[in-house]
Amino acid sequence: MAARMRQKPEDGFRLKRPSRLREFLEDVGQAAALAESGFSGKDLGVSAPGVENKKIVVVSTDAEFSPALVRHALSVAGRLGTEVVALSIGSLAPAGDDHARKARELFEMRALRSGENFSLQASQAGVSFRHVVRFGKAAEVVEGECGRLRRVEFVLACKEQRGRDGLHVSMPLFEVVG
Repeated sequence: MAARMRQKPEDGFRLKRPSRLREFLEDVGQAAALAESGFSGKDLGVSAPGVENKKIVVVSTDAEFSPALVRHALSVAGRLGTEVVALSIGSLAPAGDDHARKARELFEMRALRSGENFSLQASQAGVSFRHVVRFGKAAEVVEGECGRLRRVEFVLACKEQRGRDGLHVSMPLFEVVG
């Protein structure tokens, strides 16, 4: 409490507002404690109305999301009370090539089908879900989407895909084996 008080030279003390970093760390600590106890913020009515949900970004550079990644993402999101944003990232092919256009369309079709399956599992688990398909370099796409989404807690990706595609991002990144 003393750290939050500033002494004014003339007439006593005034309260200093906690920093946004401190508020963030307190929120994360509270969410982690609730998750360890098997509760979520939604269960206890902790989240304020009108506040944007926190998100977990689940990244796949393949058209399909691995079952282990889906299970882990839904489990963590259910305990933390966060929204899942599934991000399918296809490689950027040179424009004008007919073969590349067909490969892009095939990737998008398979990714949408996998996203529908992920969405079905999320609704059964009671977790908010969104699916986004983007094309480009994996790290750049993830950074761009995390900036656009706001309130991203962390990123989940398959260990095999991260090593293969060189996914290095500034957000906290957790790897799932499988």
